[in-house]
Parts: sequence; structure tokens; C-alpha cells
Amino acid sequence: MLRMKLTVHTVLFGLMFPFAVFSQLSEQEVRNMAARGDEQELVYESSNMIRDGYLYQAEILIDALLEKDPQRPNYNYRKGFVVLESRQDFETALPYLEKAVSNTDKNYDLYSAGERSASVDAYYYLAKCYHLNVELDKARTYYQRFIAESNKKSPLVDQAQLGLKQCDVAERLLANPKQNVSLKNIGSPVNSKYPDYSPVISLDGAALYFTSKRPWENEATETYRDPKLNQYPEDIYVSYKDFDGKWEAPVRLDMSLPDRNEATMAVSPDERRIYVYKDNVGYGDVYFSDFRTNRFREVEAFDVEGVNTQYWEPHAIVSADGQTLYFVSERPEGFGGRDIYRLIKLPDGNWSKPQNLGPTINTPYDEDAPFISVDNKTLYYASNGPESMGGFDIMVSVRDEERNWSTPINLGSPVNSTGDDVFYTTTIDGRTAYLTSFRKGGTGEKDIYEIQNDYLSSDRIAVLKGRIKTTDGSSLPEGLFVRLACANCGEDFQWETEPRPRDGGFISALEPCRDYEIVLLKKDGTEEFYRESLKTDCQKSFEELYREFLLDPQTMTIVPPKDTSTLVEAPPVEVRNYENIALHHEFGYNENKLNVRKGELKRFMKQLEKQVEDGRSKIVITIRSSASHVPTQTYNSNEELAGLRAENIKYDLMNYIDQHPKLKGFVVVVIAEASVNGPSYADDARQRDKYRPYQYIDLQTE
Repeated sequence: MLRMKLTVHTVLFGLMFPFAVFSQLSEQEVRNMAARGDEQELVYESSNMIRDGYLYQAEILIDALLEKDPQRPNYNYRKGFVVLESRQDFETALPYLEKAVSNTDKNYDLYSAGERSASVDAYYYLAKCYHLNVELDKARTYYQRFIAESNKKSPLVDQAQLGLKQCDVAERLLANPKQNVSLKNIGSPVNSKYPDYSPVISLDGAALYFTSKRPWENEATETYRDPKLNQYPEDIYVSYKDFDGKWEAPVRLDMSLPDRNEATMAVSPDERRIYVYKDNVGYGDVYFSDFRTNRFREVEAFDVEGVNTQYWEPHAIVSADGQTLYFVSERPEGFGGRDIYRLIKLPDGNWSKPQNLGPTINTPYDEDAPFISVDNKTLYYASNGPESMGGFDIMVSVRDEERNWSTPINLGSPVNSTGDDVFYTTTIDGRTAYLTSFRKGGTGEKDIYEIQNDYLSSDRIAVLKGRIKTTDGSSLPEGLFVRLACANCGEDFQWETEPRPRDGGFISALEPCRDYEIVLLKKDGTEEFYRESLKTDCQKSFEELYREFLLDPQTMTIVPPKDTSTLVEAPPVEVRNYENIALHHEFGYNENKLNVRKGELKRFMKQLEKQVEDGRSKIVITIRSSASHVPTQTYNSNEELAGLRAENIKYDLMNYIDQHPKLKGFVVVVIAEASVNGPSYADDARQRDKYRPYQYIDLQTE
């Protein structure tokens, strides 16, 4: 079931003609009617189909009417309306609606073949197309014309007035796009010609869970197409990034069945629970599926009092620490439309009663698809109210220490467009995000887009990235748990998870300047077998800590790894008959990462692979990083930026080497230097050539 309800046609047609009843026909029966029916029959039956939401079948009859009279405003209005409502395709709908408004009639007769005019509602839908096409002056003209000429009781009048406000917002935000933000369609194989949406990115950015209405390979879903829109059922897929940073072919998850809809809501940090939207009786609810015995099990209803009701609950997410649940509901006691609610985990392990987030977040319009950052205070969500550029836009609000939400801010262009932008989700540092949108240049009705930014990162947090591997390369045994306890967090803090099924990894946000213990447990978390302490830095605005554990599955003990984290100089290594490889990369302002799976760093690693294949038995990569003296507003200091550049590339290299059999065991990575260099700052930041040579990373093999 689509998250965006198709409700307009039921208002327009259902209330006007409550006596009409459409008897569902097969597609072939409809095509036979289109081929042989007279004009009056086609008009009458297409009207009934539109009223009942059978837009795919109605369009077949409307196309037949257009063959009979391609210039008639009435038939062009029908075509434009159906195209826009059923698949949001404003580019296709636009020319039909432009023809429709050439002759409109306030007393439009929907059921008469003699009616040549279009409804005055055509002005509204044409305005909507112009709005989506970013022709804002034309959109304003037709919104205003619709308001002036329509029946004042029409429910579309309020929508037109809202559209005028959103045009003003769009004009302002499009004129001032966010800097240092990039947005791209992630393309095939994730996006297809079918609707692909509701992305959920894993915290480490390596797994993307999403919903798709694509057909199954064995045609098992052919007989289960939605008769109203002719779309396949919703299923949940996951795609993983390969060694080159590209998304692999998606895999459909086990809980998906061919005869029902399952859609992604959220994924737990350990990726062992997926929260699922499931629609049984027309108003969907929150379900979940757990990963057990190497597969996702059958979905179960999320049985928490106050969440699932007789009303629509289209989305839910649990915070990374598992202590807060946010969900969306269309229950009538809210502020209007869909509202966002919150539950808190009580000391006894039960959930509190739902609490509406209040009028700062919720409006008389719709709020949907909340996403809470790992800092547990930054809330991203979609709203289609007067602060939007058009349709749903992504908003952000931050909760203060008194638990009050800040005034929401529109993320602006290019993140948001004049159409629906929904389902915003980020990696743990907040710098990489994904959302769903319908935009020009897409590959399907809805596509998934990736956002890169350098201003929405989580502030004043530390991140623990860990992994448990086996000494013999086998899969981790069942029943392993990781517990993280804080000794001085001000209140009892204990977080527990299972290692990720795909790689044994685990990830958690930490507070700065705190003392933690990592405890490894076996036998379903009942028996401790390893404990280690760690401390987070008190000064860094963002810190990453990495811990790797080597498990002997026979003895269920941890084999102590070689610790290279404190090395500052490369150990002497004798190299014979092999040329050492170097890489020098200059960063832009505040940039701190290279991608090991593409570009110059990928070529660097390929050279290493070739030397190892040729017999080189030991390679040490030394890292030297630098920042200039230009002041940074993102980090506490330039020293921190230089250190982060070195730490990031070391982590990425070690992670790549660990997963690459050609390099594993042959390559060691050490940080030799992280410093601030270059001329003193002279309040001349625009002189980029002066400072850029001192914003670098150097890699050298020995």
C-alpha cells in the first residue's frame, strides 16, 4: 500500500455521485470495452472507475476517448488528472492539463458524453504540475485562478492556498541552496523502473534496506498486482556495498510474501530486527521481523499498547539506544492529519503510553517518517505544511536538555524539491543520508537518492565501531552478545546487542569524556567471557573508536590481537626488488575522507594487490596527514582535523584489507604523523592556493 494515500478523487467524485457503484472488471474486459464501447459508455464507466480509485483501468478508457477526440478539454482533463494522481508524473500530465484549461465550466457534468468543457478543478491540477516543474509564477497564476473561479466549498481551495504559500517558500529556498551539499540518484541496481522507496541505511553505511514494487523473478507476483494502480506488491530488499563502493544487486528478504505488502520502516543497529509496515485491512500497522537461524522470520505485530490502532500507523523507528520509540498515526486526537508520537522505555522494561510530540513538530497538516539521530536529540521528519517547498519536505528539529523541541528548519535545496521528499535516514556521523523522491531524471515513479553534506554531522558524540571475527573464518556462533556499560554517564546506562549477521560488526554512539566497559557474552547473553575498558575523549567534537576481537570458536575465548593503534612510526621493513608506492592527496576545506573503493586510493590499493600477488610478503603503509592554519568552524582545532584525516584513512584501509583476501596478513597500517603546517592565517581564506598544499594526506609503503 502506498504511504501517500490517493484521497483527492474520492472527495471529488465519491461525494458528488454516492449512488454509482463500479463493478471491478479484468484488464482484458476493460480493453474490450475501450475497443467496442460507445462514447457515453466510456465516459460513464471511466467516471465510476475514477471515483472508486481504479485509475489504471480508467486511463485505458480515457485513452480511447482521446483517440475519438484528442482536443476535447474534458478528456484531456481526465487524462491529466489520472496521470498526476496515480503516478505523480507531472511532466506527462502537464500538456493534457494545459489543453483542459482552454475551456472550463463551473457546472461541469462528469457523466455526460456531451460535456466538452473541463472542470474548473483543472486549474488546480495544472497549477500543481507547474509547481512540481518549478515554474512558480505559472503555478501561482493557476492557483489564484482556481481560487477565484471554483466553488468556495471545494476541499481543493485550502490546498490551493497552501500551494501559494509553498511557492513562496520554494522561491526563497531555491534562490539560496545549501552549500557543500550534493544529491544524486543512486541508480541501478537499487533503483528500477518500478517504485523504489523508504530507504534505511545501516549505521556504517554498508547496507541499504528499502521497499520496492518490482516483480519477482519467477512471476509469482503477477496475479497479485493491485487492480487499482496495476502495481506489484511491496517487498523488502537489501543491497550491500562491494569493495569498489558500488551497490550490489538487491536481495529480497525472507519475510516477503508474493501475495501481500511489506514495507521498510526502520532497522535496528545490529540489523537483526526490521520494523515493517503491513496492511491487512486498508489501514496499515507496525510489525517487525527478527533475524534468527540465518533468516528473517515471519512478521509479527508490534504488540505495544497504544501504538497500533484502528487508524493508520504508517511509520515507526526505535532510537539507536533502544530507549525511545517514535511512530506516526492518523488517530483523530492529534493536531491534524498524521502526527508523530513518542514512547519511552520505562525502568521495568515496559513502554510508556504514547505522547504526541506537540505543536512545535506536529501541524494541522501531515507529519511522517521520523528518523532520530544517534545523539537521541536530532529529529528528521517529513511535513507537507506551509513551511514546505511543495508536497513533503524534510525538516529537522533538535531537543534541548529540558526536552523541548526547537523550531523545525527546512533542510532546503537541493535536499528538498517541490515534490514529495520523504524517508530521510543517515549513517552514524550524519554526513551521508538517503531519501525518497520523485524528480526529473529519475528511473521510476519513486527513486532513492544519496545526500552528502558537511554541516549536518552529529556534534559532541563518540562512535564505537567494533567487530568480532573467528580465528578460522567461520560464521559466528549463535548466542553471542555485546554489552556496553557506562560508569559515569549520570544515570544507569547499559546497551546490549548481537553482532551483525553479515560481518560480526557492532556500532554504538557514546558520550564524550566517559568511561565504558565492553563485555562479550555467550550462551544467549547469560555468560560473560571477555571484558575491556575504554574512555572517550573530552575535547573532540566527533571521535571514532575501533575495537576488533578475534574469537576462537572452539574454546569460545578471545585471542589477543596485535595492537598497532599507538604506533607513531613505521617499523623498519626490508624491501627488496619492489618499488615503494606513494599517494599524495590535497583536501578541500574541512574535508577529511578518501574513498578506498574509487579514484586514486583505489588505484593505490590495486598496486599493492599486484605486488602481493607477485610475492611481496610484507608491506607497511605509513600515514602522514596535515591541516592548514585556516580556522575551522566544524572541529575544535586544526590539530583535531589533521588527526581525524589520519584516523579515518587508517580505519578505511584496515577495514578494506581485513575484507580482502589478497591483502589480509600482508599489509600493516600505521600513523606516522598528524600535524598542522603552512603559513600563518592572514584572514584571507579565499586564497585557496595559499593554504591548500597544507591540507593533505600522504601514504607511503615501506
